[in-house]
Amino acid sequence: MVKLIPTGGAGPSGLRLLLVDDDSDDYLLTRELVEELPGSRFSLDWVDDFDEAVRAIGRGEHDVYLIDYRLGAKTGLELIAALKGQKCSGPIILLTGQGQFEIDQAAHEAGASDYLEKSALNAVTLERTIRYALKQYAHEAELERKVQERTKELEDANAALRDADRRKDEFLATLAHELRNPLAPIRNALEIQRMATNNPTTLESARQMIERQVRQLVRLIDDLLDASRMTRDKLRLELETLDLIEPLEIAIETSQPLLAQASVTFERHIPAESMRLRGDRVRLAQLFANLLNNAAKYTEAGGRVTLSVEKADGSAVVRVKDTGVGIPPELIPRLFELFAQFNRSLHRSQGGLGIGLALVRRLVQMHGGSISAVSKGLGHGSEFTVKLPMLPAS
Repeated sequence: MVKLIPTGGAGPSGLRLLLVDDDSDDYLLTRELVEELPGSRFSLDWVDDFDEAVRAIGRGEHDVYLIDYRLGAKTGLELIAALKGQKCSGPIILLTGQGQFEIDQAAHEAGASDYLEKSALNAVTLERTIRYALKQYAHEAELERKVQERTKELEDANAALRDADRRKDEFLATLAHELRNPLAPIRNALEIQRMATNNPTTLESARQMIERQVRQLVRLIDDLLDASRMTRDKLRLELETLDLIEPLEIAIETSQPLLAQASVTFERHIPAESMRLRGDRVRLAQLFANLLNNAAKYTEAGGRVTLSVEKADGSAVVRVKDTGVGIPPELIPRLFELFAQFNRSLHRSQGGLGIGLALVRRLVQMHGGSISAVSKGLGHGSEFTVKLPMLPAS
């Protein structure tokens, strides 16, 4: 049974002590010492049974635990051992009538914060021991918290490294696939040219096939070079003052063949007014062409791709919206990561290395802007919004 003996003046903010001792006389002596402690901020509970002590300490209702070495047929060291695996809510101080070095050493090894001989115990010694034990306990708890935080950080870092390795392996597999794809048509076209030397129409068709596949290889190599520049922070902009409409028109012209090939309806809503900003004409055209190309790739025939431009709060806002396959919400936070893969079977059938959106985000950020993506999920299309700061009106 737990017996609560209040000592004068101890309030809700005071320290609760639990004494584990099977001797009532020792309890009365300890109570007197607690009543003499300065500040009247201590209350004392008493447990005289080993098993009840295990349960009481397990409830974590006390700030300090005073445990006698002799507990009937058992010992305080056995009680501390029985608590292994439980998180004690405060430090443990072992009390004993035997001033033996072996017991002192065993107490510390078992996990006790300190060891006191009853024969030398007084209020001053008890208060100081409790104060030091609480400081030590708080210090150890803070160290444990930091260790746990650091362990979690390392676990997260290892998980990120494993994920990066996985995505890199996936990228290399995709790269091998994409680089191999144009080689078979080129080889076939060369064989056709060798065999059809007297057929101009067939020769021209073979030449065009080679030209298309070479352009595809060049695009892949350009993507790889941009990925390398991004990872080494070597991307550079050739800044000039320009009208945003100009790189947008270049992007539309670049993407027009893919939009036509995809058999999608393309709509444009571009105001006639100028939108002047500082930017790299070529890189701006590249990033908007990438967004339009993605919209075309992931929109089925008969779908719609819309490019709209407006001014808002000193920024040019460009939106590329499609009615395509959409994006699962859980993938949107990783959409702009380098080598991130989405819907791999479709991704491979359409071509690409998973670099485009990462490059788009980097270029937008280098222009001082921001990019975001929204989608209601698979089958509901997607919308990418780019905001770029404009120059103040002169």
